[in-house]
Amino acid sequence: MGVSTRSLIAVAWLLAAGIVQPAFADEICGRFAKAPEQPNSAEVGAILDEFLRLPDAPTIITSIESVPATMPLPAYCRFKGTIAPQIHFELRLPAGDWNGKLLMQGCGGMCGWLNMGATEDSLERRYAVVNTDMGHSDPPGVALWAFNNRDAELDFAYRSTWTTAVVAKAIATRFYSTAPKRTYFNGCSTGGRQGMIAAQRFPELFDGIIAGAPVLNQTGNGMLHLLWSARANVGPDGKPIFSTAKLALVRERVMATCDRLDGVADGVLQDPRACGFKPESMACPVGVTRGETCLNALEIAALKKLYDGASNSSGRLNIAGGGGLALGSEYTWSPVFVNDAGRHGLIIDSPSLIQQILQFKVFYIDPGASASIMDFDFERDVPRLALTEGFYNAQNPDLRRFKARGGKLLMYHGWDDIEVTPGYSIDYYENATRTMGGPAATRDFFRLFMVPGMAHCRRGNGADAIDYLDALERWVERGEAPDALMAHKLVKEQSYLGLPRPRYPLKPEEFQWRRPVYAYPDVAVLSGKRDAADPESWKPRRVPAAKGATASTGER
Repeated sequence: MGVSTRSLIAVAWLLAAGIVQPAFADEICGRFAKAPEQPNSAEVGAILDEFLRLPDAPTIITSIESVPATMPLPAYCRFKGTIAPQIHFELRLPAGDWNGKLLMQGCGGMCGWLNMGATEDSLERRYAVVNTDMGHSDPPGVALWAFNNRDAELDFAYRSTWTTAVVAKAIATRFYSTAPKRTYFNGCSTGGRQGMIAAQRFPELFDGIIAGAPVLNQTGNGMLHLLWSARANVGPDGKPIFSTAKLALVRERVMATCDRLDGVADGVLQDPRACGFKPESMACPVGVTRGETCLNALEIAALKKLYDGASNSSGRLNIAGGGGLALGSEYTWSPVFVNDAGRHGLIIDSPSLIQQILQFKVFYIDPGASASIMDFDFERDVPRLALTEGFYNAQNPDLRRFKARGGKLLMYHGWDDIEVTPGYSIDYYENATRTMGGPAATRDFFRLFMVPGMAHCRRGNGADAIDYLDALERWVERGEAPDALMAHKLVKEQSYLGLPRPRYPLKPEEFQWRRPVYAYPDVAVLSGKRDAADPESWKPRRVPAAKGATASTGER
């Protein structure tokens, strides 16, 4: 239930008075909702100032609700509020058995909503949990909010992450009369970028960060990659080049060439860079311009564009990213980039998020609704993107301040991700490794896990269910650095949004098989002729990149 202004004033007084103790949290939250008596005006003014005058994050609490326990979730006190001018947040504080920790959940896409469903698994573990809409209220597939709105863009870029964490800590400290003993962040995609922004710019915010498939380069792997890949399937006549049937044929040939490199044929490549497949190997015989089981010159050229990534007359545009789509990910290209005959794909054939980003968000001066995907000029327009890179991107490899205060960073990325290409995470990790003094000095606080067969954040042909939070807790709180994570192939595939979240440890009937994922650069390889279904049969091995590829980017 919501509360009145009078009740909110009383709430602020109770928080500031420091009378809320863990053992009585449920009772106190109930009193909040019942609008206790207002204290005298002098006290009210002093208390309200505490939140309204938070440095760089003036805040008002707009509602408080006591939520009863519903198994497996505990009873909790729900705070909602606004950080000036328009960053909204929701904070849920366990009413009884709090574990003493605060977890901030990242958002996704363009955000614009409070993704509290993604916090339920953490709340079940008795975390205090918080989420933000990142400064605007729109569906996550809409970018119109950014049109000629620099303040909203800066909130989305970095400010909402900092302010929400600061405010959540302040409220939790008042509620429990003690500060959280540990503060964590967990996010993927845009949420992954939030985590990397925190590690790079605000290292004091979190003790541990989980950053999945981070959009490190908002203008590069956030837009250029998608634009390039969509247009790669457009022929000179304006019609699509590839069909889904031809794409399936390519996928079959890639798997026939490389699937057994890890010791088992299971439709999953452990490290696509080790695959030596070449599009030219599928060329039609001389004189054949169209064939059901071969590729013509136009199809080969399109396929190479998809694998290689964006370029112009100056060369490769995504040097910090290792190319375009990964070998083995072909089954995920449709319907995003390749669709049925006569159609290009979702990005071109429908009003897409990427078109809105082009129109309303990625340029310093937005072109507006008249701009289209096909208008973008890879010669003229690429340099213009530098004007917004400074506030959107999270590419600084200097993590010395985060390491110095004891922070731990766990990054993961699916090899079959076509939305945020996996090469960017590898390139960033290797750049950070050079900056931080080498592999040993980097692994001490930062580890990357490349998940075979996983698409964007989850799903795919591989195993995508991993308890990242447990691994991070063990690392931060017990000093147990994760050399490997156990990935589960779920019986019921996770939804695109990953809801509901799996509850760990998983029951045997919830997954088909499981397999270790080793910290980069090691990959899992089947040991001898042992059972692939037995996780103990998989051992770490450093797989070399294919001939002609570089170790850092896998460029072909």
